[in-house]
Amino acid sequence: MKVLKYWTPEEFEISSYKYSLKERINQSYTTSGGDNTGKCVYTYNELGFRGDSIYKEGFKVMSLGCSITEGVGVNDDETWPAQFCSHIENGVNLNFGTGGRSNDFICRCLMSYYNLIKPDLVLIMYTFPHRREIYTDDGGIEPYIPTRVWGKLLETEEGKNIQNSMDILQNDNSDFINWYKNHMLIRLFLENKNCNWLWNGNNLRTEYREFNRFDGENIHIDKGSDNLHPGPLHHKNYAKVLFDYISMKFPNYLPFLEDNKTNLKLV
Repeated sequence: MKVLKYWTPEEFEISSYKYSLKERINQSYTTSGGDNTGKCVYTYNELGFRGDSIYKEGFKVMSLGCSITEGVGVNDDETWPAQFCSHIENGVNLNFGTGGRSNDFICRCLMSYYNLIKPDLVLIMYTFPHRREIYTDDGGIEPYIPTRVWGKLLETEEGKNIQNSMDILQNDNSDFINWYKNHMLIRLFLENKNCNWLWNGNNLRTEYREFNRFDGENIHIDKGSDNLHPGPLHHKNYAKVLFDYISMKFPNYLPFLEDNKTNLKLV
């Protein structure tokens, strides 16, 4: 069987049917995902992801996740990746969070863009294990969620058949093992790169622990403009607690200066 298509940093797509990355490159919108209020600004960089330019110099923080990491419902500077980077002088916010995507997506995204970004620190907020990616016969990539249908899986007969088949096959054990497989790939990949990283497992609903798991507070302090996702206060609090935790537990993850003076800008 001939492989029809595979992804590269130049040909990476979040979906082959709708919501193309190319449509977001160097663009600014007032909508994202379920946020149609027009109250927030969403600015995307040269790759079509939210955050700073990939050419910006400084301490590069690569954040990966779903809509909470992207920051649906809050402005550009209110997302937790942006707030985290605000605590670091010359911090570069490279936010690869994308609404509605899966841990398959997180793993694929990290491995596709890591060598291009060359981050100093990787922060991962895993999403729900039942989310997956579907690879279609024509080489396309579609997001799958059993409880929410959109794009190709909603609007085409082929997509509806895929959705129905996946719904039958889906079970909690399979979902967890799929996450674990992605996690092992990510861990081995980053260890091979000698890259510092932490991961958040709040959405996994598992007690599986590692030394670099940090969940923070899961209860939303406030809500974003869409009245569904966490709001700016929650993002700010999570970023500060995460920053303080790294400063205490993993100070080698952050750039320190001589005589215990740091170039960390406390906010």
